[in-house]
Amino acid sequence: MSWAKREAKALADTSLTGDALLAELEDYVRVHNPRLTDVRLERATATEEYDASTQPPRRWYLVSYLADDGEGYGIKP
Repeated sequence: MSWAKREAKALADTSLTGDALLAELEDYVRVHNPRLTDVRLERATATEEYDASTQPPRRWYLVSYLADDGEGYGIKP
C-alpha cells in the first residue's frame, strides 16, 4: 500500500455526532474519490458553511485523511 495524506471539504448531516459523523464524512470522501481503495479519516473540523438545499440540511467540514490509491504509487495532490 502507498498511503498519502490529503485534505478536502466534505458534507455531513447536521444531526450526526461522534462515530456516525466520522463515518458519513469518510463515505463522502470515498464517493467523491472512487479511485481510492481505502480512506481513513484523521480529523474533521466544522465550518460555518451549510448546504440547506438538501433535507436534512448538511454542514461542510474540513477533513484530513489518509488514503491509498490501490496501485502502490501514492496519490498526486
